[in-house]
Amino acid sequence: MTKKHVQTCPVAEFLNVFGDAWTLLVIRESFYGTTRFGDFLENTGIAKNILSNRLSLLVEEDVLRRVDIGERGTRYEYHLTERGRSLVPVFVAINQWGNEQVFGKGHEAVHLYERSSGKKLQKLLPRDRAGNALSAEDILAKPGPGASAAAKARINAIQTQ
Repeated sequence: MTKKHVQTCPVAEFLNVFGDAWTLLVIRESFYGTTRFGDFLENTGIAKNILSNRLSLLVEEDVLRRVDIGERGTRYEYHLTERGRSLVPVFVAINQWGNEQVFGKGHEAVHLYERSSGKKLQKLLPRDRAGNALSAEDILAKPGPGASAAAKARINAIQTQ
């Protein structure tokens, strides 16, 4: 993306767009198939002005696209773009973490299934090139080519401790 970034940290930039509960609930509803303003409103409990703001932000960020369906004047639906659909690993990880860490085994709120087979999704885990699950201790952060000098110094300092 050619957009000017506030920070050279992918987590911080993600939070600049998705860092509030309302935005994530709009994304949740989009993955569930919600497309209409009124349905987002009803399914999330968001105030109209906040929902309008979040939908506009997600359209501006190319996560959703606004489609004029022309019913009774100007009406819109909101559909996930390719960029929005690329959030599926994030959505699955949040759902699985919430089920495991908030609700607990046997009390999960929403299970996710493969549409084609009907089988429950396996737990999403980072894996090495051989397919072995990695833990937090197995993962090393290194500055990328877009990192600022300050980010490079900070990450390198942490890695050498």
